[in-house]
Amino acid sequence: MTGDKGDRTTPEPERLTGRNAGMQSSQSQGQPPQAQTVVRSQPPAITVTPESAPAVTVSPAAVEPAPVSAPPADPRDVTALIAELRLTSDDSAEPTALVPPERLREVGQALKERGFMLMDSVGVDYLAYNQPRPKRFAVLHNIYHPHDHRRVFLRVWLDEGETLDSLYPVWKAANYLEREVYDLMGVEFVGHPDLRKVLTPDDLEGHPLRKDFPLGETPTLFRDGRFLDPAAFRAGVTGQQSGLTGYRGELRRGRGEDRLPPVMPEGGPK
Repeated sequence: MTGDKGDRTTPEPERLTGRNAGMQSSQSQGQPPQAQTVVRSQPPAITVTPESAPAVTVSPAAVEPAPVSAPPADPRDVTALIAELRLTSDDSAEPTALVPPERLREVGQALKERGFMLMDSVGVDYLAYNQPRPKRFAVLHNIYHPHDHRRVFLRVWLDEGETLDSLYPVWKAANYLEREVYDLMGVEFVGHPDLRKVLTPDDLEGHPLRKDFPLGETPTLFRDGRFLDPAAFRAGVTGQQSGLTGYRGELRRGRGEDRLPPVMPEGGPK
């Protein structure tokens, strides 16, 4: 030290050399490091002042409902086809189009060009029907598409003695189908190559499926000794009288719903 007592000079740290330096270095390495404190600065506070906006009132009518997806179209629907052929749909359980007699062959040709085929032809006599019909007879042609499974019936109304164009020039399958309608119903098809009977004997007069065709008058004998009288059976079927099948005649006229027809006994008829 130099100077007086009040003037003190801090001595410089002693530099360790040699063995003392190695001992101090090893001691400093064995001490655990001191934890460092990290101070994170807080972000400045942000004050949001909402802007004044006018209140908006939404009425229930202005809220549009969610769109409802339409059901997929039936690939077998023939409504568009009937309209395309300029025909009128008939009120029937199956898709049916009303065809004027003079347009039958034209419509048949148009359907054949679209891939349809003739499956069946039937005749119907509405003479004793309980609801009015445009004409007495109707010829129904069952037309079917084998690929997309569309089906449409062609209904043609005819009067007594009115002829109808044959579909044989369009579909050869009309050969026996129209012969059967001619045999049982008496409808003549113009342009058919061989229009003759196919089911009934040649000497049978009349057409058996007509409502005015006389039924046989031979009683039918059952195994248990019961007889079926033809006149009573016919009256019951047509609804003119009760007869043996009165429940059927009453149901046709809107009565007798509480009476059920007989059922087949177990094991078949006795």
